[in-house]
Amino acid sequence: MTQIDLTGQPLPAALPLITDAIERAVAGESVDLTTGDETAVKYMVPTAAVRGVKAAFRREPAGGWRVELRPRAPRPTEKEETRGD
Repeated sequence: MTQIDLTGQPLPAALPLITDAIERAVAGESVDLTTGDETAVKYMVPTAAVRGVKAAFRREPAGGWRVELRPRAPRPTEKEETRGD
């Protein structure tokens, strides 16, 4: 589990930490965003995302944030790299 405490941090300042934690996470691991003793967001990395996920954050025109999480593509096997597939 990776835990990031957002207490006293504006979200824009925390985005690089959150993005890095999500991208480094492995399948089955949770990334928890907390505010003090409370868990605000608990994200469990899907088992299909064996290399973690790509995360993108952007502000919504009406306010708030949109977070897009996409599984990373699987790494090619050694056999595929050798053949050039």
